[in-house]
Amino acid sequence: MKVMHFAICTITALALLGCTRTDEARNSGAQGGGSITLWTDKSELFMEYPPLIVGEEKRFAVHLTWLSDFKPVREGTLSLLFTSAGRSTVTATAKEPTSPGIFRPTVTFGQPGIYRLMMIIDGGSTDTLYVEGLRVFSALEEIPSEEASQGEQVITFLKEQQWNTDFRTQAAEVMRLTGTIRAACEIVPKLNNEAIVPAPFTGTIPSEENRNLPTIGQYVRRDDPLALMLPSAETPGGVENFASRFIEAQSDRDLTAKEFERAKKLYAAGLISEKEYQEADAEFKGAEATYQTLRKFAGSNDESQSFGGFTLRTPLSGTIVEMNVVPGKQVNAGEPLFRIIDTGSLWMRANVASTEIGRLSRPRQAWIQFAGGIEQFEVSEENGKLVTVGAAIDPETRTFPVIFEIRNPDGRLRVGMFGEVSIAVGDEKRALVVSESALVEEEGRYSVYVQVEGEAFVKRDVTLGERNGTDVGILSGLAEGERVVTVGAYQVRLASLSSQLPAHGHEH
Repeated sequence: MKVMHFAICTITALALLGCTRTDEARNSGAQGGGSITLWTDKSELFMEYPPLIVGEEKRFAVHLTWLSDFKPVREGTLSLLFTSAGRSTVTATAKEPTSPGIFRPTVTFGQPGIYRLMMIIDGGSTDTLYVEGLRVFSALEEIPSEEASQGEQVITFLKEQQWNTDFRTQAAEVMRLTGTIRAACEIVPKLNNEAIVPAPFTGTIPSEENRNLPTIGQYVRRDDPLALMLPSAETPGGVENFASRFIEAQSDRDLTAKEFERAKKLYAAGLISEKEYQEADAEFKGAEATYQTLRKFAGSNDESQSFGGFTLRTPLSGTIVEMNVVPGKQVNAGEPLFRIIDTGSLWMRANVASTEIGRLSRPRQAWIQFAGGIEQFEVSEENGKLVTVGAAIDPETRTFPVIFEIRNPDGRLRVGMFGEVSIAVGDEKRALVVSESALVEEEGRYSVYVQVEGEAFVKRDVTLGERNGTDVGILSGLAEGERVVTVGAYQVRLASLSSQLPAHGHEH
């Protein structure tokens, strides 16, 4: 079990002075009582206790927090087993918390010495914690006097305050970190994965024949029907009626197809020249091209031909994202009626500052933080690839485009989403890392709030290194294993500005 055991200070000193983490403190208890803070993978312990003297009943204040949500342990039993080097054993049990997160077991020791405490939480979830070096004295006179040590200015932020707000901490870790370049970005359709379906002629979309129109957000496949249109008797400007043009093109295509089939047979029998055969072939191909051009977005079918209607069809498979159709209303030729995007694969377009062009070669990884608090999205070789790094710099914005293609089978990404992207550059290096959410910026300088004890925090100025998504390298101001506030730093800052110490909601 991973346990971090911090310095132990007297109760009086806790409210006024800071504590520093040392190996000596890790293995010894406070001489005349005090407090202990430690973490396991599951829970956090903050325990306060008076001077421990043989024969005297002592009451402990044990604060327990589940690290899954940083909320108090609200139910269950707390069992304590104290064992000394002389094999003296003392047990105590708190059957339930006296208030959320706080257990108050009482203990009477029969023998002096240095005790090891095993603490078992059994309620909702379970965990076992170990505390080393609790000293029990024979008499009050044996307790040595303590000198208050000067340290960092301590901010008091009580457990009750932590539990009643959105609050979390995280240990600073050494891990591999890649340098990044940050830029604004947007999700856009992939080239050739977007289509606008316009009105091919001036006409109307009759209500009666369009009761099953598709809707925005609906997925359609290539050549699926979208709507049925009726052309106007005459298009504006005296342009030939679309229906007549389409039917004529269809007739020409059918006629030239028959003539071409006849020419092939005659040419094979040697009854016509090669020139006549090629002329028949050219006439058929021209008629076919004209017909297919008119049929690109609209075509007749057996049902619609009976009343001169034409069916608009989707040119690609995708999702309808825009629809400008009002049944019964006349539309003019060229007006956009449907916008369809294949969202199965999208582009992320970043506008990178020209000053970064020397650091960027062929990036393979990026992290996108979208506006609106959406969870960070990682782009890697598993779900995407680099499309291009722009070769020209925009003279107005002084940026150049970097485009990644991203597979989007679950539809998590949507066209138009924007945010900030961190693009990986350079080689990985080992660095001390904290979450970006732990950083507090003031006039261009950065700091973090370090939890030195359960209810004691200090503000540390830090020097930042490389960034990798939401991970930030720390060059100075912090040590590995120290816990920083990642959620709730603002509340700790407000507590530091208060001129009065907050009142405890429990006894000490």
